[in-house]
Amino acid sequence: MASKTGKSTGVLDQATRKLITKGIVSRGIINDTTKYSVGSLEAIQAWMKDDMEKKHKELHRKEQDFESFISALKVDQARPEMEYFEGQEGITKAYGKLLTLAQKELLFYVPVSCREEDDPLRDFRVQHFRARHKRDLFSRVLAPQTHLGKRYQSRDPFEYRKTVLVPEAQFPVSFEKVIADDTIACFNHEDQSACFLRYPELAQSERAMFEMMWEREAENGKRETENVEEEKDKVSLSTVTMSAIRDFFISRKSIAAFIACAILAVGVTYGLYRQNVYLNTQRVRERVMAIAATAAPEFDAGDLNELHTWRDAEKPVYAKVVRQLQDVRERNEGVVYVYIMRPTDPPYFYEYVADADTLDIHSPEDLNNNGLRDDMLAPGYLYFENPYVPGFLLLQEAMDHPTADREPYTDIWGTWIGGYVPIRGNNGATVAILGVDIAAKTVKELSGETFNFLLYFLGFFLLFVFIRLAAFNRSLCKELLELIDTKEVMILLGSSALLALLITFGTYKYSYHLNLQRVRERVMAIAATAAPEFEAGDLDELHTWKDSEKPVYVKVVKQLQDVRERNEGVVYAYIMRPTNDPYFNEFVADADSLDIYSQEDIDGDGIRDDTVAPGHMFFDYMYKKKGEESALKQAMSKPSADKEPFNDPWGTWISGSAPIVDKNGVAVASLGVDIDASEIMRLTRESFRFVLFFFGLFIIFVLVGLAVYSKKLRSDLLILINAKAVLITLGVCSLIALGVTYGMYRYTLGIMKDEIGQRLMSIAATAAPEIDAGDLEVLRIAKDMER
Repeated sequence: MASKTGKSTGVLDQATRKLITKGIVSRGIINDTTKYSVGSLEAIQAWMKDDMEKKHKELHRKEQDFESFISALKVDQARPEMEYFEGQEGITKAYGKLLTLAQKELLFYVPVSCREEDDPLRDFRVQHFRARHKRDLFSRVLAPQTHLGKRYQSRDPFEYRKTVLVPEAQFPVSFEKVIADDTIACFNHEDQSACFLRYPELAQSERAMFEMMWEREAENGKRETENVEEEKDKVSLSTVTMSAIRDFFISRKSIAAFIACAILAVGVTYGLYRQNVYLNTQRVRERVMAIAATAAPEFDAGDLNELHTWRDAEKPVYAKVVRQLQDVRERNEGVVYVYIMRPTDPPYFYEYVADADTLDIHSPEDLNNNGLRDDMLAPGYLYFENPYVPGFLLLQEAMDHPTADREPYTDIWGTWIGGYVPIRGNNGATVAILGVDIAAKTVKELSGETFNFLLYFLGFFLLFVFIRLAAFNRSLCKELLELIDTKEVMILLGSSALLALLITFGTYKYSYHLNLQRVRERVMAIAATAAPEFEAGDLDELHTWKDSEKPVYVKVVKQLQDVRERNEGVVYAYIMRPTNDPYFNEFVADADSLDIYSQEDIDGDGIRDDTVAPGHMFFDYMYKKKGEESALKQAMSKPSADKEPFNDPWGTWISGSAPIVDKNGVAVASLGVDIDASEIMRLTRESFRFVLFFFGLFIIFVLVGLAVYSKKLRSDLLILINAKAVLITLGVCSLIALGVTYGMYRYTLGIMKDEIGQRLMSIAATAAPEIDAGDLEVLRIAKDMER
């Protein structure tokens, strides 16, 4: 059998013994040999049946035992479970366990007995708030209506909770009680003990009582929302926002965020500051070049040719030149050094001709207080211009054209920005260079006036922190996006945009109108100021194109050109006189028509229509239009200007005209000046930022609309505004903002006054030398006006 089955004899022997024991197999000895035989098939069936019955009974017994076990568990589960916590450590552990028991919210009865800053658990409560906010567990609190209770309620937006105050006499408990799903927790802070009772039926009853009291007090409290059920399910946007902000600022992540935002803000602010410094450097460069270019023609090349060595400092011409340099410095505030140099035979070396500080070359005075006598530069003193320093070799450039240092440079006298202009002789050749130096710190001073580093830094820092806050709290952003995505809000945004656009366009048109009047007044002022310069007798000689060959025509045209050059923005200047036909006027002279035979196309329109000879007819299509006389017609009696831009063959213009009268006061012609109508648009763009104005109005209308549309938001805002502390805060902030704004206004006004004053002084200082004192001596009384 072992060979047939592949089993070992030991296994077969053991199996056979089991079968013998069960009575299925019998053993016998035949011919001294042990034989095994099966008794019958019925014996096998009987054994199988008996075995199955035994197993069935055993399984049935196990089933009964398991059912009894389950029944015992259900009985135990229905029994209330209690857990105790002792000491401050136990209380903190109990608060932590509450977070694991609640699913959506926690319901609190809090008998507020002290201020939060006096709470011995105040540090732990900050961490508990963070953990609760992270799990999105909102708290609803019933508290007694006391001073401390109101103080406790005022912090709701920062604690991710909502508190309803109950009259103190009706407050049901004297200890803190919390309902968390099917568990009731009681905290006794005086004894530093806590107890948890897990009793679903009791917890359900307590919850129902809490809800009943909550709804009743909410109704009595003027219905902080119009739907109490909605209030229970939806947390106010202000609470979500303020809690998210608090959580962000007290989290560890905020430290890294603040550092990153600060670094980014510093980088952006520094970049803007450098740009501001660059712009102010260009501003100073342009100023020193303008000063030098204005002053250079005042110096006589012949005077400079007499000054070569220190011995020439005793000549009267040296004192004359130095005083001229000093006069240039005195007329221009901020200028420190003014000097004249000329090139020498060795390249890169220049010799001083005169210096504003060196009237007495023997003076021992130390002007720059550096302890050295290096302030006196006599004629012939050599100055080396290093060709290997980037930005140098400007003195070589200045031999051909005005130039200025591109960056501040440092020499033995300090750090400066210099402007250099050639001084030319009668033959146009450069004989020397006039230099003007302004201290480089002027750039920093100007940058400090126009760029407040701290304010820019704080602005960018707060912007980046806000962006980081939005990224840190996605749930808040999601709620805001869901609010924006509603149909009502889309309608609100559309209507706000339309209203803002209409108001912006109306304001833009108003600004355009003001600038139109500004341009009209300007052209009238120019025409009225220049008209008396023209003599009626000269104009009487100019009637036809043949008169353009007369010397008086050249005189009048050059006068017109001078009017145009003196007034920036004036494109055309001309004189017209009326004809017998009220619709036609004839040209007397035009600033662009000195040569009436010129083929030049000045306005680039491809048509030779830019020169107009005397007698050229102009059709006044505005005459009697809209029942009013045209500006040309009115100009024969008083200065006038076009009320609207007008089109003619040369473009679109705003024209101003003024009468030219003879000795009897009779108008013989009118002087006209034209400014391109696009100047109005330029002025309007400078004074009115359409996009910024639109977005400002749009944001205001959206905020107002949201407050009107969202009853919940309006209610939150009203509650917040009605709080006494908030009113005091708003009042104090308003006073501070008013004070700061007024201070900045006065500061800006002072800067503008100084800038305008300096500009007027520069104009007057530049023009004063052109007035001859001898001419003024003969002007004493009214009769002298006839001279």
